[in-house]
Amino acid sequence: MKSRLLSIVSVSLLGLALGSARSVAAGTYIAYISDSTSSSVIYWLAKDMGIYKKHGLDLEMIFINGSVRGIQSMIAGDLGYSGAVGTAVINAKLAGADVAIIQSQMNTLPYFIIGNPNIKSPEQLKGRSAAVHIPGTSADFALRLALAKVGVAYKDIKAVTVGGAPARLAAAMTGQMDFTVLTEGEKIQAEKAGLKTIIDMAKLKVPFQFNCGVTTRKRIRENPDEVRRVVLAMIESVHFYKTHKEESIKVMQKYTRGLGRDILDGAYAANAELLVDDGYPTLEGLKQTLEIQALTEPRAAKAKVEDFVELRFVDEMRKSGFVEKLR
Repeated sequence: MKSRLLSIVSVSLLGLALGSARSVAAGTYIAYISDSTSSSVIYWLAKDMGIYKKHGLDLEMIFINGSVRGIQSMIAGDLGYSGAVGTAVINAKLAGADVAIIQSQMNTLPYFIIGNPNIKSPEQLKGRSAAVHIPGTSADFALRLALAKVGVAYKDIKAVTVGGAPARLAAAMTGQMDFTVLTEGEKIQAEKAGLKTIIDMAKLKVPFQFNCGVTTRKRIRENPDEVRRVVLAMIESVHFYKTHKEESIKVMQKYTRGLGRDILDGAYAANAELLVDDGYPTLEGLKQTLEIQALTEPRAAKAKVEDFVELRFVDEMRKSGFVEKLR
């Protein structure tokens, strides 16, 4: 299916893969930005369980590795919607992109620093090699924040960009890199392979805009009804996940290429605890991210949280009692 065939690694490759997307089917694509067990399951369910169609949506789902690339493709007009994380949305908006978060799936950092068992303490990460994601992703932000919490400067590690969670996990498991940053499902795999958890970011409950749905404000102005239906579909997909474990795990297994049941059970439980029922973004998390970015980016100091979100659809959903009706 298209969601598995169109694995796109750059905006230019997206253009090649989709051809004249703007003239043929502009806006019919929605991108998920990770094949990790924690990042995209809501998109997978919305597509495979017919939830998009239930809400009158004809969306083709594709995979683009990383929210930075997803947003770039959306700005270029090749996508109608993309998954993302708050840092990528902030960076895009500060650079002049007319984008907005329309709903949220997770509002905290569900990450772990995992590494070689001979690393006895977080302080010993200094000087070690790390498999990292591209700047602006949640994995990148989580690693930087975790290092800051233990007093290790990012410049004092040997960071090597390898990409998404499966690639980072493989780099650590094969010993190519000393440590990396992963979410629950990959953490379980890493520990089974003999690696150890060095820092548990999930325990810190840091407010952070993790998984969220993004579109352009132009699209919001021109087709608000479609945007509204996308928001409702994503929220219903969260409800489906929490109330249909076996079906959800089956879909997770499909998109993660057959991970073991024990790994998927652990990932399912972690996701069920963190997924946001009403789709409301974390304004506190966005504010804290802005404050951190303002230390090196003057434009962030002048920005307001409201610049990065469009809350009308989740507000309408709350008033309508949509979530309560799903129960």
